[in-house]
Amino acid sequence: MKTWNRRQFISHSLKGTAGLFAISVLPIGLSACSTKKPIDMSSMANLGPLSELEKGEFPKKVPYKAKIKDAWVEQETSGFVYINKSEDDQALMIMSPICTHLGCVAGDADEEMNKEGIRFYCPCHGGQYDEFGINTGGPPPRPLDIFESYIQDGNVYISILNPIKREKPKG
Repeated sequence: MKTWNRRQFISHSLKGTAGLFAISVLPIGLSACSTKKPIDMSSMANLGPLSELEKGEFPKKVPYKAKIKDAWVEQETSGFVYINKSEDDQALMIMSPICTHLGCVAGDADEEMNKEGIRFYCPCHGGQYDEFGINTGGPPPRPLDIFESYIQDGNVYISILNPIKREKPKG
């Protein structure tokens, strides 16, 4: 029978403990590395089939209705978003109509403004945006917010409570 001195005993004990710890933590680590994360659908709005949203003139106004679940409260809400193709024509860009100045709703600009490159106009304080939602005039400090889209069963969903803030492009 082999005898160990104190240094060997502690060394082997620590290695064994570290091994047991690594094995017990491995499933948690692997699940954290998983690329497929569950999507919380409680504040999602269905904008319709992707195949339909890709058709027609851009930018366009797309209405939605959604049920928002918050703790014990469930409420129905409706609204609309603007959809345009990205500048590289590779994806759809879904923009919030909420003006970034004081939160009024930016609508379609009139024909005269369209000739000047203004596509969306906020009548509250004169906010002006181009077809990609970039602020071009008036007091808005930044472009219209956008939404990350999720595709499930061919339909496009957005989390209406989580718009993504954009900064005005430099240059």
